[in-house]
Amino acid sequence: MCGAHERAAQLFDESLALSRQLGDKLVAAEALEGLACSASARGEAERVARLFGAAEALREVVGYRQEPREHALRKPYLAVVRPQLAEAKWEAAWTEGRRLGFEEAIAYALEKAWGG
Repeated sequence: MCGAHERAAQLFDESLALSRQLGDKLVAAEALEGLACSASARGEAERVARLFGAAEALREVVGYRQEPREHALRKPYLAVVRPQLAEAKWEAAWTEGRRLGFEEAIAYALEKAWGG
């Protein structure tokens, strides 16, 4: 992974830690999505699906709906990894991510936030 992606992942990692302390689910959702993009750069398709699923679920909890332009930002990252998994496997990973609670999603993301 290039240095810019690694640095971005480190910053999203820090953001997740702070959002956990503050209990801020919306900031956590943004950081989860950022980490999903970083995982895409590493070709980690199942991780991408779980992180995007978790981010989506957290946004729903707080009642935030992304605007189409926000939602479109993920498309290039999905395009990289989505073809790597069969539909059933992709959907299963996405659903697993959606089922994670706030703390679980953060713990999962921090397990391997930037390849470490």
